[in-house]
Amino acid sequence: MSSKYLTNDDLHLNRLNSKFKISKIGCSVNNEDINVVKVGNGNIKVLAWSQMHGNESTSTKSLLDFINALNNDEFKNILDACTLHLIPILNPDGARIYTRENYNKVDLNRDAKINSQPESRVLNDYFLKIKPDYCFNLHDQRTIYGSDNDVNPSGLSFLSPSYDSKGSINNNRRESMFIIEQIYIELSNVIKDRVRLYNDDYNENCFGDHFQNKGSSTILFESGFFENDYNREITRKYMFHSLVIALEIISEEINDKIKVDIYKLIPKNKVKFYDIILKKIKINDSIINVGINYKEILKDNSISFVPYIESIGDLDNFIGHKEFEFPFNYLKTLNSNTFIIGNKLNKSLIKLLKI
Repeated sequence: MSSKYLTNDDLHLNRLNSKFKISKIGCSVNNEDINVVKVGNGNIKVLAWSQMHGNESTSTKSLLDFINALNNDEFKNILDACTLHLIPILNPDGARIYTRENYNKVDLNRDAKINSQPESRVLNDYFLKIKPDYCFNLHDQRTIYGSDNDVNPSGLSFLSPSYDSKGSINNNRRESMFIIEQIYIELSNVIKDRVRLYNDDYNENCFGDHFQNKGSSTILFESGFFENDYNREITRKYMFHSLVIALEIISEEINDKIKVDIYKLIPKNKVKFYDIILKKIKINDSIINVGINYKEILKDNSISFVPYIESIGDLDNFIGHKEFEFPFNYLKTLNSNTFIIGNKLNKSLIKLLKI
């Protein structure tokens, strides 16, 4: 399962042993099943959902890795303390056609309060049914993120979402901040300077903010990027570890008097990268730099990474995951029509640069 293309067909939940209960809890716009995997015997209820954005499959793979570990009788301490409710793919239509939005072209993570889509209603209804103590909102983030004082891309990002426009902190939010702190401390030993904090601007229509507001301690998990790992297999491994760390902390029961000192010191995400930067290109009498990002294109059940021109300018404050400095001799043939924002990169350049 190394491809980024992941649908209901790839879950194979019927292979799990008898300690798992698989239930259909609703359907998507296009009538695909939305399933929940329930496992554990503990009093602490944890609800996790992944792939509410259909083209964000890395965290789903990490969640499936965790489910498979449970199936192999690992992490018994977690199952003794917790009952886990795990929704591997909330947006199966988006997963099928590899889009962020659902079949109606609605971003489900802007539909929490509006509740206009069947997938949103499934999640909201299930939340109200089980009243979870903790919620895990699992996503992928783009390759463009880093932080102010570092040259490394964001490998993983986390957030304890706001529950009001003031950014207030109550016990529930403090607990999720504490869990993120512990993840940060643990992972910093192995992936130093790769863990970041996501923006916490309040949006009542985002599910994390919405469920935090409803009283469940909620964590946003974002699978980021490591160099040359566009299929996100390295990220997958560390996201799996993050889930385990979080659940083991929850299993030990968090003291109400915890202090949160490190959370706000975690470096914040900032748009800092392009996938590719072409530097010092001479067009007519101008010297330009070109920022290029890959678009992930679904074709024949596989994902291709196709370079598109994103920006033209000095780009001095940005880093390319790959950088090429010009000129090459053949560039005399280039002109202002070669680099147009929004266009696919010239085929001859793709061939020359081997990208």
